[in-house]
Amino acid sequence: MAGFTFLWLAACNVDQVADTMPETNASFYAAQLGGDARVNDPDNPGQQIEQGYLNLRTVVTNTVMEIATNDGGVYDDLQPYFSVLLAEVGRGETSGFSTLVTDFTDLLAQATGASNIMYDGLSMGDAHDPNRNPRMNGLINDSDYDLFIQAVVAGAAQAGITSPDVIGPVGQLLESLRDPIVQRGAEEQLDLYTRLGGSGMIEDPDRQGEYVEAGYLALRKVVTSTVLVIATNKGGKYNDLQPYFSVLLAEVGDGDLSGFQGLVTDFSDFLAANIGSRQIAYEGLNMADAHNPEVNARMTGRITATDYDLFVEAVVEGALENGVPMEVIQEFGAILNSGGLRGAIIQA
Repeated sequence: MAGFTFLWLAACNVDQVADTMPETNASFYAAQLGGDARVNDPDNPGQQIEQGYLNLRTVVTNTVMEIATNDGGVYDDLQPYFSVLLAEVGRGETSGFSTLVTDFTDLLAQATGASNIMYDGLSMGDAHDPNRNPRMNGLINDSDYDLFIQAVVAGAAQAGITSPDVIGPVGQLLESLRDPIVQRGAEEQLDLYTRLGGSGMIEDPDRQGEYVEAGYLALRKVVTSTVLVIATNKGGKYNDLQPYFSVLLAEVGDGDLSGFQGLVTDFSDFLAANIGSRQIAYEGLNMADAHNPEVNARMTGRITATDYDLFVEAVVEGALENGVPMEVIQEFGAILNSGGLRGAIIQA
């Protein structure tokens, strides 16, 4: 089984959910969903499928599409979790989508009483923890789980399943899974990296044929704009920062962009590693050494508090150029002005 969960039930321990279904003389799967009667599979001509499984698969597919298409922005709050899937589908890769539908359907089928369907997945906690499941993009809170249940109900309605005798027990099953799935408090924000796009791989506009994490691309754009804002120095606003970049500016003037690209990469890596990326590591000099001319020959002076404040202004300008929301910019500002980072960089 692929280690991927787009919907939060798609990788859990079935033993945890099977007992939550109401007791009936016949299984819920047989009595309410159609059971194991074999019918033609509309998605696979020439093959047959259990009627109960087909009904569940239709609901699951509708639910995924309901969230992914996000008509009217109803599911905006769910989009950050699923950047991996959305990015894959956006570039024409549907294996993750197919795996999701199969896994989630297998889970529901076994949990509702199917005798011929087996599901074997991660524990609930592990499946919904980005540190244990790299395809899970962010910890879930109660309101977003409520929104997911809303999508399931909508997916069922699209399949013509609206009877309380079906929706009610399925809702109870989903509700019984809330505790291990919800791992983020109501007052806690998703990490910055996830909100900037997260770990979904998208085509790199600057490197033909290569892919880059959506969150990293957003950071790299801000960093690039920041460096260019300082370098172009419109109106002389950043005159006081020019001396620190004399090596870089001279290289660019000679047509050598290697130093520019190295700076953008290092700064982007540093930010990514410090705002929630689980895949990007910063391997450059520590901040004190990087800004000490005696250690870093590319640094031509020690930074003052005033000049550091001016640099933070340039970062804000670079972020605004790229449409970063003000609330996110304020969080960036808090990171840049944190005592440890500010204290390491300011050395004059």
